[in-house]
Amino acid sequence: MNSSATITRESLYEEVWAEPVSRVAPRYGISDVALGKVCRKYRIPLPPRGYWAKINAGKSPRKLPLPTAKEFENHSLPLSRSPTYDPNNPDASRKKAITAQERIGIIAVPDELESPHRLIRSASKRLKRKTGWDNYKGLRSAPAEIFDFEVTHDAINRALLVGDTLIKALESQNIKVWVDPEKSRTLIGLDDTSLQIAISEHVARTKHEVTAAEQKAIERWRRSPNRWGTGYHYPSPPDYDYHPTGKLTISIGGYPSRSWSDTPKTSLEQRLHQVVAGALDLIEEERLRTEEHERRRLAWQKARDRYDRQMELRKQELEQIEKLKTSAAQWMEAERLRQYIDAVEQSAVSNGQASEELADWISWARIKADCIDPLVAVSDAILDSPEPRSPGYYY
Repeated sequence: MNSSATITRESLYEEVWAEPVSRVAPRYGISDVALGKVCRKYRIPLPPRGYWAKINAGKSPRKLPLPTAKEFENHSLPLSRSPTYDPNNPDASRKKAITAQERIGIIAVPDELESPHRLIRSASKRLKRKTGWDNYKGLRSAPAEIFDFEVTHDAINRALLVGDTLIKALESQNIKVWVDPEKSRTLIGLDDTSLQIAISEHVARTKHEVTAAEQKAIERWRRSPNRWGTGYHYPSPPDYDYHPTGKLTISIGGYPSRSWSDTPKTSLEQRLHQVVAGALDLIEEERLRTEEHERRRLAWQKARDRYDRQMELRKQELEQIEKLKTSAAQWMEAERLRQYIDAVEQSAVSNGQASEELADWISWARIKADCIDPLVAVSDAILDSPEPRSPGYYY
């Protein structure tokens, strides 16, 4: 297939169900883990564990169908065929595709700083100050001001050289590097995705042995009659001593993160191509993770909005039902009052007790029944007006 051909969900689905992911991934110059993340992002099901073993045993396990995904219709996947892929030797192509040296090339570290990057110039000036360092391990660091170095005095020049070479190599891959003073950290980023980066030195720790001078100071404090007074503090020796090792580590990312360190066989300078390749992979993983998080957030928000609308409709429906019940109760109460008023009138006529006063009462009572009845549009001048306010206390 042409390396510029469009890769769709359907075509990738057919590939991952025709062969194991470990054989499909090298065609795109990525690892099987990275290809699995692409499939999960674009809702492409992968064969379950044991699927290929059943195929090799001559069985016909069930093939999961490709689900419908309207958001990815007519959508090309961010994949392209690797120019180094050899269909006649896929295992060698896989090894070659995921080799950092093949992707980045060898990064040469000069013996001395040559036209240092502006971040390294600032870091050099700040780290080489003689005063202002009170770290109990002897480390120098100012992450709110400069590139995030954390090294002892003797390792400054080497750390600056490694950092300068690394920054320039990252920028050659279009990765930006900058200091975030508000969060006291250094960031690397591509487009809208950023990760934290730092270069630190490992410091060894040993149990502190009390020196003769420290022992004399303790004895002098014990003999002092004013040892508990102001200004007389117990001369506490440290619990541990810290020793520079010169072993540097480059860390990228928060969680998850990756780090590269000096090893007994390989110095960090020889591994910078691995660091740059790892940075590109981590940024891509973070981008996919962020997009997946945003997709899930939008799906949740959509479901939440639908739930809120349904709950609002339910609330309105219940309110309407309560109003209906109230109106029915008022109507029944008005009908009951009218029946009672008619009964009083009939009783008075039958007993010869009809009077002008009773007629006034009957007229008033019928008006009140109409006021209660929701089907009669009439208002009560007294009860429907606002309740009078008390004038309060005279004083």
